[in-house]
Amino acid sequence: MAVSTNHSTCTKDPATTSKNTECVRVVIRCRPMSEQELADGRTQTVEMDSAYHLVTVYKPTAAGQSENREIAKEFTFDAVYPPASRQSQIYEEAAYPIVENVLEGYNGTIFAYGQTGTGKTHTMVGPTGGKKTDQHGMIPRAFEHLFKSIDESGGQEISYLVRASFLEIYNEEIRDLLSKNPKEKLELKDNPDTGVYVKDLQAFVVKGVDEMRQVMAAGQRNRSVGATLMNVESSRSHSIFTITVETAEMRADGQGHIRVGKLNMVDLAGSERQSKTGSTGDTLKEATKINLSLSALGNVISALVDSRSTFVPYRDSKLTRLLQDSLGGNTKTVMVANIGPADYNYDETLSTLRREAAAANKPRINEDPKDAMIREFQEEISRLKSQLAVQSGMMAEGGGSIPREVTVEKVVEKVVHVQGPSEKEIEQIKHNMAKEQQEVHKKFEEERQKILAEKTRTEQERQSLLSELQRKEEQGEKQRQQQVQLLDKLKQMEDKMLMGTKVREQEEERLLLAEKYEAKDGQVLKLTNKLEKLWHKYKNASAEVDDLQREFQQEREDMLESIRALSKELKLKSLVIDYFIPPDEYQRIVDRAQYDQVEDSWEISHMEIAGNAQSKRPGSALGFKRPTAEFTRVARQHSADPRFRSEGILQTDLLATERLTQAGEVDPSQPMNNEVLSAIRSGLDENDYVPNASVYFSYAEVTAERPRSANRSAPRPQSGTRRPGWHGKSPREDRGS
Repeated sequence: MAVSTNHSTCTKDPATTSKNTECVRVVIRCRPMSEQELADGRTQTVEMDSAYHLVTVYKPTAAGQSENREIAKEFTFDAVYPPASRQSQIYEEAAYPIVENVLEGYNGTIFAYGQTGTGKTHTMVGPTGGKKTDQHGMIPRAFEHLFKSIDESGGQEISYLVRASFLEIYNEEIRDLLSKNPKEKLELKDNPDTGVYVKDLQAFVVKGVDEMRQVMAAGQRNRSVGATLMNVESSRSHSIFTITVETAEMRADGQGHIRVGKLNMVDLAGSERQSKTGSTGDTLKEATKINLSLSALGNVISALVDSRSTFVPYRDSKLTRLLQDSLGGNTKTVMVANIGPADYNYDETLSTLRREAAAANKPRINEDPKDAMIREFQEEISRLKSQLAVQSGMMAEGGGSIPREVTVEKVVEKVVHVQGPSEKEIEQIKHNMAKEQQEVHKKFEEERQKILAEKTRTEQERQSLLSELQRKEEQGEKQRQQQVQLLDKLKQMEDKMLMGTKVREQEEERLLLAEKYEAKDGQVLKLTNKLEKLWHKYKNASAEVDDLQREFQQEREDMLESIRALSKELKLKSLVIDYFIPPDEYQRIVDRAQYDQVEDSWEISHMEIAGNAQSKRPGSALGFKRPTAEFTRVARQHSADPRFRSEGILQTDLLATERLTQAGEVDPSQPMNNEVLSAIRSGLDENDYVPNASVYFSYAEVTAERPRSANRSAPRPQSGTRRPGWHGKSPREDRGS
């Protein structure tokens, strides 16, 4: 069979990136304000415009005041979804094309990114329980989409095989959530043919939506979650749910064609700040690891979009190594960035938007919706210009000497009627007349030479053409004479306007001054507008610098906190080594330590047999602690010699008590003896006594003190192996447990 794999490549040059090769698509989703935020009086600092794919973030001011509308930052993405968006809408617009491409054989990745408590797990999985189908996330909807497409397209010629796996990255350890031991650490390997893979990761073959949901539910139960001040069920690990779809199609020539598509759905843990989440102990360590892996992811994204970067640090974390193909390989990827609208999440929201804006490998221009009408105006102007050009061409084709004559008359009449032509206009008209006369003479000579050159024409045709040309020349001469007469008439009228000339000059001077004033005023207005825009840009740039400095300071403090925690842990381990491990043993451990560049960690050879990790002694098949021979088992039953015992402990028989009761029958209809009833009452507690209850047994004798001699003389029952009270364990085992 022929095996083919479709690839979707991504480049850093937007000019070479087409729609078919688009790799990373970035969408933004904003959650609604929570009840606690509304109760605390928090304000909303995020506005989203779905039509223009625009996200606007306003900087919050002091408490009790509204946000500053002047200082705003705008970001444009492939799609934005306000808080009122539905789960189905996000899936159909963002994830549906990716799943369709997976069925065609492409690799696809969908992952949610953002601050903790912004709804990443809700976007990917949905609410726990899954009873509300309209609230299902992308992963359950992808199940239904895949199997619905398989049912519709499946037939005798096409067969499908669907496999599912589920893993998590907890504290930089890869765990299989579908394994019987979900806490076991797995190794990350590289294959030159298939790329990065997880060794011993289990993948289950599923045949329907119900089986797929069961697989996902089993993995969700094993996932690491915890409670913080910002989220009751906060994910403490990154999870990756992978669906592999293999399609075998039988062609007309009888050969099979196999396509393999893989869909990775990633639910990333949210970035945290200890001051907001209140995490301590193990939760703080988890948050430190989460922030480090997310920082590595941000560095990879920055290196991918930077054309000057020659190295992409994929090996900085397990997360970036697993997502290597999704970010810069042969995978079509959708990044769903979740943000919070509240004012106290301003820094985290801004950081998320900056990261996602850098991740988009398709450059987009951030434009103001108010200025977007310029494009419509430009298109309208271009359309009008084209219409004007067409009309001008039509006038040129149907023109001639007569239409020009009519146009000149109109212009002259209009000028005479209003204020008379100026000297410049008269000179221009004369120049045009001379130019037209030359053109007419030139055309006349060309036509005459052409006629004389044609020897084949008859004399009659030549005479008719010559007469026609002479008529046109006379008509043109007549037209020129009329124009000269009109110009003379205009000149005479201008000479008769005695004082009018002076008034006209003054009016022209006034108009010139007004024009200069308007020009200066326009320049002042233009400079004022430019100054306002520059001042606005300066304020935004200053605010941006302040935000970047504050963000850098916060990241620096977080890194210092992580360094302090690691230093504290290092000092503790160093103290244990100095006081509890001999120097010789310590040196032996150092000599055996080796650095693994692939795993980026130190390993000690033969660690499996060190310390208390020695192999256990085999147990007996019959339940004994050690293997025992048949002779020893028989001798142990018939002899009290300690040599045949597994433990050197004296075994004694059980003490038997004398029976003080006997069987009897009581008629329920007969009243009970007062002595018997008083004895029963004295033997029962107040809570155990039930009035008017029937009793079906009787005591033969009630004694206040039991004889001790009878207890000593009674025989003891023998146990088959040990004392019955041990329950299969020796006292040493009981103490050890």
